[in-house]
Parts: sequence; structure tokens; C-alpha cells
Amino acid sequence: MNNEQIKNKSAFFFKKWLESRAALVNHKAVIKDVYLEVDISAGYFLMLTIANLIALMGLITNSAAVIIGAMLISPLMGPILSSGFAFITGDVGIGRRAFKKVSYSVVFTIIVATFFTYLSPLQEVTSEIAARTRPNLYDLIIAVLAGTAGAIAICTKKGYITIVTGVAIATAVIPPLSVAGFGLGIGRPSIALGGFLLFFTNFVAIILATCIVFYIHGFKPGITTETEMENFKKRAYAFAVLLFIISIPLLYTLRVSILEIKLRNSVDAALKLEFNRERLSRLDSFTFSKGKDGVLDVNAVVNTVKYMEDEEVKGIEKSIAEYLRREIRLNIEQVHVRASGLKKEIAKSAISPAITPPPPPKPPEEVAKSSIEGAMATVKKVSAKIEKIIEPSKVEGFYVGTDEKAPAISIIIKIKRDEPLSEEQTKWLRQILSDELRLPLELKVETIPSEEAKAAALAKRLKKKKRK
Repeated sequence: MNNEQIKNKSAFFFKKWLESRAALVNHKAVIKDVYLEVDISAGYFLMLTIANLIALMGLITNSAAVIIGAMLISPLMGPILSSGFAFITGDVGIGRRAFKKVSYSVVFTIIVATFFTYLSPLQEVTSEIAARTRPNLYDLIIAVLAGTAGAIAICTKKGYITIVTGVAIATAVIPPLSVAGFGLGIGRPSIALGGFLLFFTNFVAIILATCIVFYIHGFKPGITTETEMENFKKRAYAFAVLLFIISIPLLYTLRVSILEIKLRNSVDAALKLEFNRERLSRLDSFTFSKGKDGVLDVNAVVNTVKYMEDEEVKGIEKSIAEYLRREIRLNIEQVHVRASGLKKEIAKSAISPAITPPPPPKPPEEVAKSSIEGAMATVKKVSAKIEKIIEPSKVEGFYVGTDEKAPAISIIIKIKRDEPLSEEQTKWLRQILSDELRLPLELKVETIPSEEAKAAALAKRLKKKKRK
């Protein structure tokens, strides 16, 4: 059997397979569903707005569960799948209506998200928002696979409700648009651009997947003239170019993400190699960032039974720089710990008959001073743990004092944050400080809003005055 015969046989079996798949589909029912999805109504935009606002609330409060809820009720997936149908079949009428509906939906969603973000007192970039500003090639692949599943469910009607629900979660077309509106609302175009790029990536990937699935299930372009064939080729070429252009930034962000992960793993390995010494010291946590001068700033918290001298730290910094093959600045915070449990001291009277009198008590002023100094050192030491709880907020400063009438130590912590801490967060802070100080304390947390939040609050007050 020569190559030509193998090719003909393969084409014959592939054609038979396509015919068998097409026979399973009720084409009229699918076309009816597609036509219904391109209709524009007030109910559609009402549901889109509800999904948009739920997604926005989930993003700014950093709640993944709320964001998933918004994905489930978002109606935007329907017109996107209809766009894919129009693209592969060449149905100009459906194509225009579907793209029109998608365009209106995108613009409307971003405007609503921008407006509500501008009015919202919560304008911090949470981890859920940051995660949707740097799409990569994996997001494109996920959207292709999810779009494939959605198109198959529409064609075959098998497990339609379950599959479409999963597709809505996997593709996540509404949260990226909410992120784009959030970025515009706080005046951060980079965030807006990142969110829109993620949506556009999902949109193109779903179109690609639906084209393939609809073609397999018998929905093919009705080509009867050379002009129609030329139009189909133009659509295919334009789509291929668009896919190639999108892939460039996605590959770049994927490369950046991989390099960051590799660098984190290398820094982690280098620090553990230097600080994880049995019965001497152990690495607790670390962060790193690239300085303006290009030098890598590494900040590490180390538990140690014996404080390290500056010379020793400089030597460790040099060793880590050689390991990473780049210049670094090492800043370590040493936390003194015991190597083993406490031991009972043997009474001196058992060794010598001479009894050493106890040292005279210190004046109250010295006791208070030493207590305050110890408390200040402790608060400074646990600042890293505190910032993990209030992330992404930062500790700006603190005050420690005592009251002669009260046995507790008074601590005031100032945090750069637009909204006050929750009761649970305050409780955790009080617990951490109490455990470290081993003393009763009175804790007060003061929040220092950002300049943007101050400006927004002032604008609000001015608006209220004008209304009065």
C-alpha cells in the first residue's frame, strides 16, 4: 500500500467519522438555540449587571467563592459561543448580532465596574485581582478546552447543565472585565489592560474551540461560489494572525512567571543551605524583590540560638550571591530561641554553705523602662507575622506605653489601610502579641488611609455638602 492509498483511506475514514458525529446532532434545535442567544433584551443586561457587581465585590474583598458565584450566573458565554458558530458557518446575520451583543456587553460591564469602583471605599489591589492581570499561555489552553466542552454540550445536549456550569467557571469571562473596570476606577491603566487581555484571550480561545467542534458536528460553511471561498479563507487567515498576536504577550508573561518561580526556588534553596544548621539556626520565612539599581533585595527571618555577627552575615551574603550568580543585598532579622527545654537550676546552697543574698530590687522607673524596651523589641520582631495577617496592608509604626494604675502594657499599632481591621484580625493580632510578650496588654489599632482613599472621602463629603 503506497502513500497515496494510505492518504485516501485516512480521508475516507475521517469523512465517515464526521458523518457519524453529525448524525447525532439535531441541527435545527442547535440553530434555534444560537438564534435565541443573540437577542438583546433588558433582562440580559440586568443579569449581566448583577453578575458583574457580584464579581466586583468578590474581587475587592478577595473572596474566591463569591467570584465563582458571579461566573455561574453570567450570561455572557451564550453570545460568545454564537460568535463561534457564525464564524465557522459564515452566517453574516448571526455573526453581526452576536458580535454586537458581545461588544455592548463588554463596554457596559467595564463602565458599570468603573463607576462602582470609583464610589467604593475599598480600592486595594487584592490577590484575586492581581491574579487576573497577567494572563499567560496556560489561560489560552484552559479557555480552548473549556470552550470545546461547552460547544459539545450545546451540540449533543448530553450533560448540558453540568458541563455549561463547569465551562462558566473554567473560562471566567466576567471577572476579567470587572478587573478592567476596577483598574480604570482606581486610575491604574496597567490593571485594566491586564484584565481586558485575559478576557480577550478567553474570547478568542472559545471562538477557536467552538469553530472546531461545530465543524466536527456537521456545521460547515455553505461555500457555493469562489467569492464565498475567498471570504472563508480571509476569515481563517485573520483569525490565525489574531491568535499569533495574542500568543506573543501570553508567552512573555508565562516566561516571566516561570523565571520568578525558578528564582524563588533558588533563593529558598540558597537561604536554607546557609541558615538551616542543626541545633544552631533555621530559616523561618523570606521575601525578595528587585531594587531600582537591579540588585536583588533578600529579606529573611531566621530563628537562631546564637546571634550572628555582621562579618558572618556578610560572608553568608557573599555565598548566596555566588550560588545565585547575581548581586544581592541580604537583610536578616534574627529571632533568638532556645536549643532545648528549660532545666531546673541547682540551688547554690547545696554547693556552698554561703548563701548569696538576692540582688536589690530595681526602682519602678527602671522596671517600666525595661518593660517598654522589651515590648518595643517584641512588636518590631513580630511585624512580619502581623503583616501576613493584614496582607496586603503594612505596619507604619507603633507606640508602647505603661500605666501605673493598670498592670497591662498599652500598645498602639498604626497600619496603612483604607478600612479598619475586622474583629477576627484584631483578635489574632492581640493573641500574637500576648503570646510573645507573655504579659497582659491593651491593644489599639489605628488605620492610616492612602492618599487616594482620602481624596475619595473628601470628594464624597463635598458632594454631600453640595446636595444639602
